[in-house]
Formats: sequence, C-alpha cells, structure tokens
Amino acid sequence: MSAIPLRADELAGGGFLLRDWLALKGFNRGAAMTDGLKAHRTAGHVRPATIIDVAREAGVSFKTVSRVLNGETNVREETRLKVLEAVKTLNYRTNHNARNLRARHSHIICLFYANPSRNYIGEVQLGALQRCQAFGYSLITEDCSDNHTSLLALRAETKLAGAILTPPLSDDKNLITELENRGIPFVRIAPAEDVEHGQDVAIDDAAAAREMTEYLIGLGHRRIGFIKGADSHAQAVRRFAGYRQALEEEGIPLDPDLIEDGDFAFDSGVSCSEKLLSLPDRPTAIFASNDDMAAGVLATAYRRQVNVPANLSVVGFDDTPLATTISPSLTTIYQPSRELAAEAVSMLLEEAAPTGDAPRHKLLEYKLMLRQSTAAPRA
Repeated sequence: MSAIPLRADELAGGGFLLRDWLALKGFNRGAAMTDGLKAHRTAGHVRPATIIDVAREAGVSFKTVSRVLNGETNVREETRLKVLEAVKTLNYRTNHNARNLRARHSHIICLFYANPSRNYIGEVQLGALQRCQAFGYSLITEDCSDNHTSLLALRAETKLAGAILTPPLSDDKNLITELENRGIPFVRIAPAEDVEHGQDVAIDDAAAAREMTEYLIGLGHRRIGFIKGADSHAQAVRRFAGYRQALEEEGIPLDPDLIEDGDFAFDSGVSCSEKLLSLPDRPTAIFASNDDMAAGVLATAYRRQVNVPANLSVVGFDDTPLATTISPSLTTIYQPSRELAAEAVSMLLEEAAPTGDAPRHKLLEYKLMLRQSTAAPRA
C-alpha cells in the first residue's frame, strides 16, 4: 500500500490526529471509501468523537473548530456557539497529549475542586478558563469530592504546567504533597491562615462577614441566625468568626440556638432554616454562609408563608448569579470568584516565569451588595 501524503495545513489545529485526517478523507480501517465523515457511533460500539465529528455536526471546517477550541478571536459569535453546542452534543474532548507533543511542553493547567455549590464552582471555572485562554493555556478540571487522590488519574496526561486548588482542597495535605512530589507548581484559593505552601489568593472572609452582620444589626436586628459552612473549609470558619466578632462588639450575646451547621449546599440551607424558623423565639434575620444556602432559607420561608423581608431578612455570601435570579433578590457579599481564579492563574504563570519576585499572597476586595431580601424588623 502506498503512503498517504499529508499536507502541513491539514495537520494544523489543536488535537488534530491521523485518525481525524483519515475520517476526513473517508477511510475506515482499510474499508472502502465512504461518502464523507462517518458518524462516531457504530453498531455495538461507541468511539470517542473527533474534531472531524464536531466539524460535521456544526457544519464548519475542522480548522474553524480548532480556532474555537483554542480561544482565537477571529471567529463569528454565531459560528462559535454552533461549534460549542456540537462539542457538548458529542461530548468531545480535546486530545491534550497530541497538542502538547506538538508544542513540546505542557500548556495544561488543572483546577481541583470539591465544593457542593455549582454556582460558586461555575464562577471559579469561568474565571480560570478566561485567563488560561488569554495566555494560550488549556484548562482541565478535577472533581475531588469523593476522591482526594484523583490526581493519580492524570498520569495518562502530559505533565501539567500547574494546578489551582480551591477550598477545601487548598488545605488538603495529601494533594499538596502529591503535587510537590511531582514538581507541579500550584496556587491555592482561600487557604487556612497558617499558610506554609506556595502562593495563594483570597479575600478577607472574616471582615466581610463582620460587615454583613453589622449591617443587619444597624437595621435593628438582634436575633440573627447563622448557618455555617462545612468546617473543612477555612472560609467557613473565618465567616463564622466575623459574625461572632460583630455580635461581641455590639454587646449581643452569642445564642447557640441560633447557630446551625450547614455544608454550603442548598438542601442544608433548607434543613437548617427549618430548625431556626421552628424556634419559639425565632430569628428576625438569617445569615447563610453562601448564596446556595441562603436560597434554601428563602425556599423554607416561602413554604412557611414567612414574608421576606417584612418578617424575615435573609442574607448570603458570594454574589453568584443565583443571587439576582431568585426572588426577592438576595442581599449578599460580593466575593470576586472569577477574579480570584483568574488571579490564581496569573500568579501560577508568574511563578513559572524567571522574575523571582512574584508575591506569595494576594488579597482581593469584597463588596456588600444590598438588594430586596433585607429590611428593618417589625416593632
């Protein structure tokens, strides 16, 4: 059999392999030439979708698909959306090994997370992805909710350029040790105060929670319920500390009956608020440690026909898109989740650069966002 000539322009683009070229030309493992691109499903077997399958699904060239996947700007928005929809439909995954073999070094950054709040994680992933694309890097994500050693699953991947650790993995000793042993640089988002490893970026969670509690006290609230996040998150511990500090400074005794243990998930906001609103002397305000749990509080109040904010003020933390899509819109703390992730990527790349003077710790600004879920308590 004679050799098949390959042109350089046919090999251009991220993740384009010989199998893609054969599919483009109509070959199928020595079978007769087909009438074009074959569907990626065959009888009794499903093979991974290729860039050619995506091109066929979107009705564009594979080079256009490559430009979209590489984050290039010279693609019309309508075309970009068609390609991304095709990627989602076919569950296409870029072949990072092929891309990095051509580049001869890694351009992959991995973001590790184990957080039940999809709203928070979605913002973090978006911030990291946008900054990675700006620097010509690819982002992959690892959900470590059930397996803190999932880094081992990456052994088949080309060596990582670096890693971003989100809470509570920012303080996961096993994961940090694994990264250090493999020589993979990393930046942590909101780790515990006793920082010993690498670089980190955060906001002042305690100060933010204190300011929110002071705002509620300023409205006239004295019985303020608090729903904590998981203690494994350093952020949760600091937010509770800020709440306690504000009460202490105003001379308001800390009432254990007003404290409930949540886990940052919507369902825990529901269950915790059920307990708080069942108290004989129920709170006039509830401060949930994130927006997801605050949404759970609003759901409970609605079911119990407790008017918010007339009979109950509800506040959250994070200012995810959820805060402005629920009703009433949520008073919350704006945590710059996208910016935290983007800054983590920048710090990671600065560490890799030979400057030698990259800052080890960065603190970003938060903001109190006043909306419709808070009011003065009824006399």
